[in-house]
Amino acid sequence: MPYFFEIVNHDAGSHEVTVEILDANNRPILKETYTPGPDEKVSEKKPFSLRNSIEVKKYTFRITLDNGTVEKEVPVSLHHWSTVFIHVYQESESPIMIDMITV
Repeated sequence: MPYFFEIVNHDAGSHEVTVEILDANNRPILKETYTPGPDEKVSEKKPFSLRNSIEVKKYTFRITLDNGTVEKEVPVSLHHWSTVFIHVYQESESPIMIDMITV
């Protein structure tokens, strides 16, 4: 899969989603804010180091929704066949859900 992560907005309105990714040494490798519209997907390509590696790499994903109304942090182990999916469900008890798919 070519994407590092994909944000899927399942809500009826737009949301501001900030994604911060840290490597295994807690060094930031990405911090971007995305604004997916209703039922829209936004994705980010994998970094070169992950696309061309056969090793599993550890990251921490920090997700902030709508300027801090909800925050979630999750450690993940990825390789070049894995993609993280960030699902936004504003009207839910858990507005941010994170899962990973490996093909």
